[in-house]
Amino acid sequence: MKSIFFKDEPSSRAEPGQFLMVWIPGVDEIPMSISYIAEDGVTAVSVRKVGPATDALFSRNAGQSIGVRGPYGRGFSLVKQGRALLVAGGAGGAPLGPLSDILAENGRNFTAIIGAHVKDELLFLERNRVIAQKVGGKVIPATEDGGYGVKGLASEVAEVELGKDNYDIIYTCGPEPMIKRILSLSLQHLIPIQASLERIIKCGIGICGSCIVDSLRVCREGPVFDGEILKNLEDLGTVRRDHSGRRVPL
Repeated sequence: MKSIFFKDEPSSRAEPGQFLMVWIPGVDEIPMSISYIAEDGVTAVSVRKVGPATDALFSRNAGQSIGVRGPYGRGFSLVKQGRALLVAGGAGGAPLGPLSDILAENGRNFTAIIGAHVKDELLFLERNRVIAQKVGGKVIPATEDGGYGVKGLASEVAEVELGKDNYDIIYTCGPEPMIKRILSLSLQHLIPIQASLERIIKCGIGICGSCIVDSLRVCREGPVFDGEILKNLEDLGTVRRDHSGRRVPL
């Protein structure tokens, strides 16, 4: 993962969980979650190499141009009080980064479960540790290979944590099967949940329909949805639309 910082006044006013459409000149335009939001106008997106566009963005150096438009979509809503549980899977930690920053700024205690396949893929581990300590919170790393932290999936660690401690809200982002399991846990423990979904987004403004989950557009009605909506989504964790718009298994 690599974080790319730039100055853009509209982006610096974004809500945690919103996204940008990032243009790499001569290559492509792709949706990216905002991973840092600062008052001085500095913003960042965090990218992992998964294809030609992300490879090109990853390779950009200081001073080279990118284009951004946005911010778009619906971000996380901050509940006024209570303790929060953040569950991040892989690159899903990107939109949760600004959220944890704001929670700490408001003196809100939180626990962050950060999961990945291997240690090197744990996103914002130290960043979350530093800010969690300020509010008496904690960070629990989890790796599937057991090379660092707890061995297992982030959802498995969340199940254990919810069984031994009390939380008032769950925020999550990551692979949809993980989100579906976290949703099930939230319903079981009667805890409100907000989840950021990751789908193919081409236009970012609700026209193309490539990001539809059931009848909802992730780029407009999401990418953050609450539990009341999530529990009724038949597509969640099962099917998505590919780049041609066809429904395919996840």
